[in-house]
Amino acid sequence: MGELTYKKISQEKHKYTSRIYHVDSMYSNKKLQNEFINLRANIVDLNPALITKCIQGTEQDFIMLMNRAKDFLESTSKLNDAGRELLLDMFSDCVFGYYILTPLIKSKDVSDIKVYSWNHITCKANGDRFVTDLSFSNEEDYNRWFDRITRIHKLQRTDDNALQHCTDRKGVENYYLRIDVELASIVSTEYNNIHIRKIPKEKYSWDYLKREGMLNDEMIEYLEDRIVNGYSFLLSGKGGSGKTSLLNNMIDLIPFGESILVSQESDELYSNIHPQIQFEHTLEIKREGIKTEYTLEDELRQGLLQDIDNFTIGEIKGGEALYVFTTGMSTGARFMGTIHSNNARSSTNRLAYCARFISDYPVDTLLEMLTNTPFSLIHMSRFSIDEIVEIDGWDEENNRLLFNQIYLKKWR
Repeated sequence: MGELTYKKISQEKHKYTSRIYHVDSMYSNKKLQNEFINLRANIVDLNPALITKCIQGTEQDFIMLMNRAKDFLESTSKLNDAGRELLLDMFSDCVFGYYILTPLIKSKDVSDIKVYSWNHITCKANGDRFVTDLSFSNEEDYNRWFDRITRIHKLQRTDDNALQHCTDRKGVENYYLRIDVELASIVSTEYNNIHIRKIPKEKYSWDYLKREGMLNDEMIEYLEDRIVNGYSFLLSGKGGSGKTSLLNNMIDLIPFGESILVSQESDELYSNIHPQIQFEHTLEIKREGIKTEYTLEDELRQGLLQDIDNFTIGEIKGGEALYVFTTGMSTGARFMGTIHSNNARSSTNRLAYCARFISDYPVDTLLEMLTNTPFSLIHMSRFSIDEIVEIDGWDEENNRLLFNQIYLKKWR
């Protein structure tokens, strides 16, 4: 056997143990656990048709179910009034809310929650990934809750709808929730999977972003200067790197005399102060075997017929990228959006390749179009700006973009 000839990059051994995110859950409180299981078994598990009716019904149906739970506790529970009220809150979360996941939903540290199976729940907190010590009672308990939560959000449970997403804008006090589900039929482990991304209903302040190390005052001044002077922006990085949080603040910096069209798959971008923003999301309608779909491409194409000064795409993943070139780059409108890439410079190639999904433009032609307007590229990781690069022209001899490095993070 031959000998390996390579230089070892790191002398450290890999760690194959997960960090645990500890959660205090009322559902695992021994004093309450048996009482809650008894309540759930008698009101929820024995009355699936009633639960479905309450989930899909009116506020009166909700009140009726809660009164039934209250009557059951008064006749069976030995807890005091405060204890029974706590059980009713747990019951409501179980049937109409996020049940076992509730502590993670409420935690300010947690940005993402993933459920791989009834006893395998992970989260992302403060930019790091953890395995939690939360668990549903068993697989049946998890599947019953999964069925309730999909009914609440009007998601389908058929194999031809195995991948779906929605946004919960009202169910949680402090957050919008982007919910992605993968039904067991498409998951190799044969468990229903669910991923929840939390978006604060109140935008992070610039002061908060500074404290968290995303950027500093000088960078904020840079953003203000370039936005006022008509620059387009492409924010790159992997999922959870902070792209959407930064873009959400940046759209409020666009002068109030300019109109904006925001197109996105989920309602993550929003504004409570800018008076000229039109927000749209994708829509899929299935009726009697016929599917009608309104895509990002459709919304951007419609935007061409309107008086739009700024086009913003929540996340570029496909052919909608073409309209970055044919609208913002060719009509004088500004473009802002996010995309997945490894660094700032490569984000332009990723943008061009996405545009080629629905066009025959050569990549070189698309890249040269990016010089039609001043353009800034921002790359991010771990909720921090890593680099800022501006497009500085086109190299005719070598058919490539020229770049001007504005900022490069110094790694310790």
